[in-house]
Amino acid sequence: MPSARLNALIPMLSVVDLKRTMTFYGDLGFRTVNTFGDPEPRWCMLERDGVRLMFNQPPREEMDALPRRAKDFQVFYFYPDDVTALHSNWKSKAVDVGDLRVAIYGMKEFELRDPDGYWLWFGQSTDEQPTGTE
Repeated sequence: MPSARLNALIPMLSVVDLKRTMTFYGDLGFRTVNTFGDPEPRWCMLERDGVRLMFNQPPREEMDALPRRAKDFQVFYFYPDDVTALHSNWKSKAVDVGDLRVAIYGMKEFELRDPDGYWLWFGQSTDEQPTGTE
């Protein structure tokens, strides 16, 4: 029996303001691959370094009904080639990134939240000593 291989996972995140989201991720180096909606886009796919994300903009009243804390438990983890350089680059552009740290589980990492409250974490394996007790 032939295998049904999965090639990629592309999350689709619901946002309040798609234009704001596209601008935010554009500032992080993502480019627009595709959009859908007329006259204003209601869906888009963005890409950076082979990583793709999709976003949709449901009706505002639907988004307003979601508890803000619901996104506290969703983390989207990225593995850049050089987490230190990425952190420095975004910090120099005044992106509100967290501190660069070494976690007890062997990752040098930092995080930020996008305008809709989604957690974006960026990490790279390291043998460095942990900088905290988390």
